[in-house]
Parts: sequence; C-alpha cells; structure tokens
Amino acid sequence: MAGTSDSARFEGARQAGEPAPLDLSEELRWTVRAALVQKLGELVSWPSSRIPPYERQFAADILVGLLRTSNAEIRARVALGLVRIQDAPKALLRYLARDKFQIARPLLEEGVGFDDSDLIATIRAGVSAHWLAIAQRKSLGEPVVDALVQTNDTPTIEAVLRNPGARFSAQAIDIAVARSRGAPQLNSIIIQRSEVRPTQALVLFWWADAETRLAILRRFAVDRAVLLSELGEFFAPAAREGWSDPEVRKALQLVERRQRNRQAIERSSWGSLEEAVECAEQGLDMPLMQELGRLAGVKPQTAVHIFSDPGGEPIAVLAKATGLKRPALTSIWKGLRRAVGDSQKPDTPYGRMCLAYDFLSNAKAQTVLRYWNWSFTAESAAAFGPEAERSEFSAAERNASLLLRRA
Repeated sequence: MAGTSDSARFEGARQAGEPAPLDLSEELRWTVRAALVQKLGELVSWPSSRIPPYERQFAADILVGLLRTSNAEIRARVALGLVRIQDAPKALLRYLARDKFQIARPLLEEGVGFDDSDLIATIRAGVSAHWLAIAQRKSLGEPVVDALVQTNDTPTIEAVLRNPGARFSAQAIDIAVARSRGAPQLNSIIIQRSEVRPTQALVLFWWADAETRLAILRRFAVDRAVLLSELGEFFAPAAREGWSDPEVRKALQLVERRQRNRQAIERSSWGSLEEAVECAEQGLDMPLMQELGRLAGVKPQTAVHIFSDPGGEPIAVLAKATGLKRPALTSIWKGLRRAVGDSQKPDTPYGRMCLAYDFLSNAKAQTVLRYWNWSFTAESAAAFGPEAERSEFSAAERNASLLLRRA
C-alpha cells in the first residue's frame, strides 16, 4: 500500500474489519480533539433530565483538562455555547471567564450561568478588560458592583455607573465619590444615580465642575419641614435642661429654623452679621473669615472652606442660609479681591454665585450648609466614637479627609 493516501488506508482497514492504523498527524489529532470537545460541550449543557448532575460535572472536569491545551478557536466555541446555559458547571464557567478577553467576553457580558460569587471571583482574578465586560451586564447586584468599584479602575467605575441595571450600595457610592476627585468625568454621572445620598453629593460638590455643582444644589438642597414639625416639641425641654446633652444639642441644631449664632453675635465686636460683611468688603482675611463663620452659626473651618473656594456657589449658600441680602454677595466678593461681573451671566463664578442665591430658598440653603458643617469636618468624623466602634463609618471619614485636603 506504499504511496496510498491516509484516507485510503483508513477506509481499506475499515472494510477489511481490521483496526485502523494509528495516525498521529497534527491535523488528525486536532480534528479528533475538536469533535471530542464539541461533544463534551453538548453534554455539559444537557438538562438534568438527560444526564445526572455528577456525570455532567465529570464531563466538565474532562472538558477543562482538554481546553487547557486546546487552541483559542476551540475554547471560544465552548464559551459561546455556554452563554445561554443557566446551570452550566461552575468550574468550567470560571475557567473560561478568565480566558483571553476575546474568548471570555460573550460569557462575561451575557452568560446567564454566573452567580454573584462567580463574577466576584472573576473580577478579583481578572484584568481591566474583563472588568469592563462585567460592568456592562444587564443586571448587577450590589456585591458585584462593590467588587467592580473596588478595582479603583476609572473606566470600569464609569461603565458601571452608566449601567441602569446596576445596584449600588452606599459603600460603592462612597468609593466612586472618593475616586471622582481624581477623575472629574465621574462627577456628573455619580449625581444621576438614584442611590446617591445628600452627604455623598455634597462632599463631591467641592471638586465638581460648575454645571454639576448647580445640579447638586437643585437636587439635594431640601427643606426640613417634616423634621421641624415632628421634632419641634423637643426644643423647649432641651432648653430647660440647659442643652446639657451635647448629642441632643447637635441633633436639634441640624433641624432648627435659626441659623445665626446669637451667642457669637453677643460676644463679637460687630453688632450683627451684616456689619461684619460690610467690613469684609475692605478685605477678607483669615481671622475675619473665621469670625463670619462663627456669626453665621458654622465652624470657622467650614467658613474658611466656603470663602476659599474659587467658585461662588458656597458663598451663595451661606448668604441665603443666614438671611443676608443680595448686596452682601458683592461685598464678600470684593473683599476676596475677585472681579465683579454681570450677575446675569452664569458662565462666570460671580454669575453662578448670584444664580445659586436666586434659586435657593432659605430653608434649603440651611440644609446644605448644615450638611457641610456637620458631616465634612474633622469633628464629625471624630464624633463616631472609638476606632474599634466606627469601622462602618470609614467611608464618611474618608470623605471628611478628602474635603480637608482640598487645596
């Protein structure tokens, strides 16, 4: 049979009833492997009515062993075949999910067999391309979103923030807010999420662009009508006790109607907040900034943040919250040695300050100012108690730290 082709030799042996001669050519070896892999891939996708679960798992283990030394085309075919298999073997899913991105992508984006633990394990073992694919899945639970934002990869965080099917925990929003300081493209996306709380949006405010700042004030500046109605009865007994309970005093200060500090005004060399603002027009230095803060009922440190900010929106919040009239804005602005422009043009810091002042109500401005004063200072972080008891508040402390490091 010299010179006879391989196919002829195989056919002749088959017809004579003899065993086919062993052929180890590369082409035939990969043909058999491909057929075997295809068959095993079908078996692992069968329902339990056709194959017992333990046999299916055994088939999956064999299949993983073959895939380890199979070429990319074969692995890709198996991965694609598992996309719609709800109860696909976990070991096989996880193996293929960590393969080259071109192979893993269909599974990561649309595979229905994954549970949260599978996706989290893949995130922890994967790279940015895999993270992005998972971030674009139609539905993502809080544990998976937590794992994605904890990669601290900006494109991944942006992708999951844009995903309407992703559910964010408070911790995930905290991490995204912290990351947004160095990634300004995240700011406007974060505040569109329904899960964002006022404390988170109002710390992000300090490094947000002008448009995002105004959006934050419009959405998160709320009044306290219900709290005032329901908690009003506690002010009189607390006063009779001489405000001896510091935590009760802090809590009620957050909801009371009065913003200015009467005791500070009585001790001040100025007779009113208006007099101090009028003096500030001649020059607003650090001591005067701190004094204005005390008169306005906020910590001196909070006042310094407000007056040192290059934008005008924080000044508008303080002025409106304390009942200062609109001309006070110009006095403060001049005292900071900043150019006064057209108040009707919101493309300048001065114009945005005037715009924010006009659309904020007194009650809403007070809410914003009190969040800033209470939540984002070193004192508020310390108020959470001993280190061992406040681990769950680490995100709040991180936000305070971010604010306090602001240039």
